[in-house]
Amino acid sequence: LFGELMLLPPQVVADAHLMGDFAFALEQAATDILDFSEGKVPKLRFNRLIESLVGIAPQFEFQLPPYFLNNARAIGTLEGMAKSANPDFNVLSVVYPFAIKRLLSDPT
Repeated sequence: LFGELMLLPPQVVADAHLMGDFAFALEQAATDILDFSEGKVPKLRFNRLIESLVGIAPQFEFQLPPYFLNNARAIGTLEGMAKSANPDFNVLSVVYPFAIKRLLSDPT
């Protein structure tokens, strides 16, 4: 998937050892980014998302498109605004139903 989306260069995708290291780094990042302490849907720590991706990017030549960082900042800002109105707001609880529906739908 990372190769198809051109987020990793072909030489990294072709190297099984590097891809194993990359998978491990993503698992470590997910542990830091997602908080499963309060229910089935994890809470996303947006501030840690950007920090983790910035840490992984140079090590594996991970190429984030410019729009990704802009979108992440925008979502982080919107989440902050929502949390100021409702401290229990969880962006993933809003996104999960849509994501599951898309995953289970026929892509054609």
